[in-house]
Amino acid sequence: MMKRKKWTEEEEETLINKYSELLNSGSLAKLKTRQKKFEPIADHLNAVHHLRDQASFPFRWTWRDVSVKIQNMRHQYLGVKQKIKLPAGSFNWSDAENHWSNFLKYKHVFGDHDLDVRDASNTKDFPSNGRNNNNNGNPDEDDTVFDFVGEDVLGLGFYEEEEEEAEEEEDDEKDDDAVKRPKKGILRKRQREVDELGEREGNWVRREYERRLQLEREIDEERLRRMEMEERREEEEMEWRAQIMGMQMEHEKQMMQMYADSCHHQLQILGVLVRLVCQFFGGGGDGLGGGIGGGLPGQVLQHPGGLVGDNGKGDGNSGPHYM
Repeated sequence: MMKRKKWTEEEEETLINKYSELLNSGSLAKLKTRQKKFEPIADHLNAVHHLRDQASFPFRWTWRDVSVKIQNMRHQYLGVKQKIKLPAGSFNWSDAENHWSNFLKYKHVFGDHDLDVRDASNTKDFPSNGRNNNNNGNPDEDDTVFDFVGEDVLGLGFYEEEEEEAEEEEDDEKDDDAVKRPKKGILRKRQREVDELGEREGNWVRREYERRLQLEREIDEERLRRMEMEERREEEEMEWRAQIMGMQMEHEKQMMQMYADSCHHQLQILGVLVRLVCQFFGGGGDGLGGGIGGGLPGQVLQHPGGLVGDNGKGDGNSGPHYM
C-alpha cells in the first residue's frame, strides 16, 4: 500500500476559494494549459498554509497536486451525494456537510454533478466519513479511498494519485504539443519573414550604397569637368590677352613707323620747297634775285635742309658764304 500526501480541510477550502476567485475574474478562461491554470492556486496555497505553519501543513503542493485534487474532489462530491440520496430520489443536502465539510462550497463553485447507474449500484459500500469519523467527515483524509494503486474503489473512479498524475502528465504533454506545434510553425514563419526582411533590407542597403557611390562618382566627375573647363578658360583668356598685347604693341610699332615716315616725307617736301624757292629767287631779273641766285651754292639747292641749323635758326656763318 502506498501512502500519499494528505489534504486538510483548510487547504481544501483555500483551494476552492482561490479557484472560484480565478474563475469569476475570467483568468482561468484565458489560460490554456493545466500548469498555467493551477500553478497560481498552488502558490497561493503554499503561501497561506505551508510557508506560515509547516508543522500543521507539512506538504508543499505543486500545480499537479492541485489538478489531481480537483479531480478527486469531484469523486468525493459524488460519493457524498450518493450517501445523502433519499429513496424518493431527492437529496438530504443538510446532511452533506456531516460527511464532508466543504461539500456545499464545492457544489457552489464547481456545480452539481449527476449520479450515474454505477454510482447507484454501490451506495451501500461507500464509507460514510472515512476512518470511522476520525477525520471530521473528510473521505479524502482516509487512505481506504485514495491509496489503492490502480483500483477503482466502489466504481466511482477513485484511483491512486500516481495513476491520475500520469494521466495528467499525458494530457499536459498533449496540450503542450498542441501549443508548441503552432508556435513552432509561427516561429518558422516568422524566421522566414525575418530572413526575407533581412534579405530585402540587405538588397535595399546594397542598392542605396551603390546609388550613393554612383552619385559621388558623378559629382566628382562634374567637379573635374568644371575644373578642366575653368583651366581651359583661364588658358584661353591668357592667350587672348597675350594676343591683344601683341597686337597692341604691333599697332604702336606701326604707328611709330608711320609717324617716322610722315616726318621723313615732310622733310623731303620741305627740301623740295626750299629748292624751289631758291631757284625762284635765283632766276629773277633784279639784282636781288640775281644776287641771291648767284650767291646760293649748288649744295644748298640740292640739300635745302642745310639752310637750317639744329635749333631751327639760320646758320650765323652762312652769311659771308653767300657773299
